Amino acid sequence: MRATTCHCKARVEPLHDRGKAFDKDPKSEAGKRTIAIPPHVVPVIRLHLDEYAGKDRLFVSRDGSPLRGHTLYQAFVRGRKKVGLDDLTFHDLRHTGQTLAAQTGATLADLMMRLGHSSMAAARRYLHAVDGRDREIAKALSELAAHGDVARLPRHITMRS
Repeated sequence: MRATTCHCKARVEPLHDRGKAFDKDPKSEAGKRTIAIPPHVVPVIRLHLDEYAGKDRLFVSRDGSPLRGHTLYQAFVRGRKKVGLDDLTFHDLRHTGQTLAAQTGATLADLMMRLGHSSMAAARRYLHAVDGRDREIAKALSELAAHGDVARLPRHITMRS
């Protein structure tokens, strides 16, 4: 994927300035959602739940209490350094996930629900072009033209008014 600059309006709060856990509702009702975890990730999540998670939280401190301040971010920084991705931001993971989800054929509505966006504009900010994807699209268009398979076209294209 190409490196891009985030033009989204992410809310950044200085968590480390607070001496308490960060418990705040999402910005909109769309942020309260249940999403499916990709099956290949489930075993890793199960292992984490069994070994490290708390009763009500995925990430907790060593004594089982809610994380404080910048703890999760600091762990992320150590991890990215270990794998040589020093320039990767935590927020980049959200952009990558949305772009990969779009590559599966997800609709904009699907993507909005998955990231908890209530507007199309917000969801679009998270979509990025992927190198080589244009060639895949061109090949798929040729295959569609060669086979004349109208059944594979989106319904709104094939329906007549």
